[in-house]
Amino acid sequence: MDYRQAVMRLEREGLVQPVYLLRGPEDHLKEEFVQEILKNLTKQGKSFSLERLNGQKITLEELMADIEQTTLFSGGRLIWVLDPPYFSASKRKEGPAIKNEKTSASRRSKNKQTGEKDLLSYLQRKNDIIIVFSVQDVDRRKKLVKAIEGAGMLINFPSLRGTALKKWLELQFLREKKKVEEGALDELMERLGDNLSLLKRESEKIATYMAEKKVVTPELVRYMVPESSEGNIFNLVEAIGQKNTEEALFHLHKMLRQNEPPLIIMAMISRQFRLLYQFLTLQEKGLTQREMPALLKVQPFVVKKLAGQAGRYNVHAIVTAIAYLQEIDLQVKTGRLEASEALEQLILNITIGL
Repeated sequence: MDYRQAVMRLEREGLVQPVYLLRGPEDHLKEEFVQEILKNLTKQGKSFSLERLNGQKITLEELMADIEQTTLFSGGRLIWVLDPPYFSASKRKEGPAIKNEKTSASRRSKNKQTGEKDLLSYLQRKNDIIIVFSVQDVDRRKKLVKAIEGAGMLINFPSLRGTALKKWLELQFLREKKKVEEGALDELMERLGDNLSLLKRESEKIATYMAEKKVVTPELVRYMVPESSEGNIFNLVEAIGQKNTEEALFHLHKMLRQNEPPLIIMAMISRQFRLLYQFLTLQEKGLTQREMPALLKVQPFVVKKLAGQAGRYNVHAIVTAIAYLQEIDLQVKTGRLEASEALEQLILNITIGL
């Protein structure tokens, strides 16, 4: 089930499940979902405390034993277990095992089966304890995962990209009763990337500053939101991609004054040329720009930028630039070149020489 469906189901039916398995990389959305559960319980007149547990430090058997020992008078608990290994593929140890190791492994296996059996039983119960597991991924072949998914308790939290990210960001402003221009959303994402926590914080700051004003404009975003290091690097590589030497040197010197590590800057320039190479390769294969974001793992507006830059380079020039970047990187790391001077020379060679 998609997280948006899960939220709508909560709002519409008000039914809170005894167990949830939250899967995917968007931790901010998981946080929002857990708060939505608590808000729903409060509407029902129920008081639940939130407890966070490190799933790497507690076995499933220990967790279920703790839950079973909870008294009726201890109040409602929402237990959020972070990064537990219970739902991923088992890692088998290789090589011969001595007798004590075999005994220990057998005991662990039995305890694991007990914990899984207890959790499977818990799926069918209504209790004053709600268990939320948060993981990056699951092994859908596992009996436990199948049971949770079959009960409609497996919820996916994929990375928000493109239209989905814009809709989420637009919703943050709508909650503050603000409309937002399309260009303002692009400006905000270019400055802050796709970090949801950062985007939410900055959108709230903009809404507060606006007071009675209703429309968020690109100009307001530029005024209110300082460029992050990611945004500064983006401007730098954009200028290099456009072969704008003066602009590229301006952004480089600005970042060096802000104490941005030179090796990080060099790594981002390298990444840009790898993206350009991949873009041209996909283009030669006949893929459209709409198909590329998922393959390149970037936002759609980045693909548009790459399309504008790709015309200034051919594949040979990009390969030459990547090789040159690797050579400069090695010389800086071994102390044969001073980092800031190497970066200046690098920009001059790429924007003028290629």
